[in-house]
Amino acid sequence: MLLCTGSAAFAADDPSEADRAKGKAEAAAEDLKEALAELKLASDFLASKPSFQFDAVMGFDVLQSTGQKLEFGSSRKVTVRRPDRAWVESQSRDGDVRTLFFDGQTISVDLADDNAYVSVSKPGTLDAALDYLIDDLGTPAPLADFMYSDFYTEAAENADSGFVVGSAKIGKHECVHIAFSSNEVDAQLWVEDGDRPLPVRLVITYKNAEGSPQFWAHFVAWNLSPETPDSLFEYTPPEGAELMPIAVAVAAAAEDQPQVGEGE
Repeated sequence: MLLCTGSAAFAADDPSEADRAKGKAEAAAEDLKEALAELKLASDFLASKPSFQFDAVMGFDVLQSTGQKLEFGSSRKVTVRRPDRAWVESQSRDGDVRTLFFDGQTISVDLADDNAYVSVSKPGTLDAALDYLIDDLGTPAPLADFMYSDFYTEAAENADSGFVVGSAKIGKHECVHIAFSSNEVDAQLWVEDGDRPLPVRLVITYKNAEGSPQFWAHFVAWNLSPETPDSLFEYTPPEGAELMPIAVAVAAAAEDQPQVGEGE
C-alpha cells in the first residue's frame, strides 16, 4: 500500500512531456513580455520628446576571403525634431563625411568630399522619409530605428524570444540589459535605468551569415532639449557642387559601409 501510494504520489508530481513543454513556453513568453516592456519604456520615452540629439560611435565586422574578420566603423551625430525634421552627420573612420538634411519637404545629402549633393522631393513625416530611404532605396541607415516615432512595434513583431539579462554598468550609466532573438539575428540593448530610459549600447549578431559577424553601437551622448532652428534642417548646395542621382549616392554609401558578412 505504501509503495502504491508513494508511486501514485510520485506520478502525480511528475508532469508529462506536454506539461513540461507548456511550462517552458509559458516561461519563455513571460520572459519576452518582460524584455519587451523594458524596450517599450525606451521607445515611449523617446517618442514623448519633441526633439532630441544623440552622438554615437559604431563598428561592424566584415568577413574577409581568408576567414579573418576586420572591423570597420563610423560615427553619427543626429538631431531630430518631430514630426518632420532631421539632420544627420556621418563620418567614416577614413574621414569621409556625409550630411543628411530633411526639412519636411526635401531629402538632401551633402557629399562634401565629392563636391556633390543629392536632393529629392519627399514631403511628409520623418517616418515616411526614413521608410523611403531604407525600404524603397535600400540606403544603409545604421541607428535609423531610433529616429522613428516608434521603434518598439517592429522589434516586438520580429522578436521570437527575449529576456532581461540583468543590471549592468556601462561607463557612468546604470543600465538594464535586454536581449532578443529572431531567425536571423540576436540583438542586445542596454537601456539606462531610471527616469531616462535611453539606449546606451546596441549589439546585433547576424547568426546566419558566415562567421556570425556583429554590429555594435555606443551612444556617447543624448540631449533631450536641443536648439533646433529651421535653418539646421535646410540645405543650400555649395557653389559648383554637382547634383548626383540618388541611386549613385546610395551605391556609394553602400560601398563605404560594407554589408555585414561581405568581405574583400
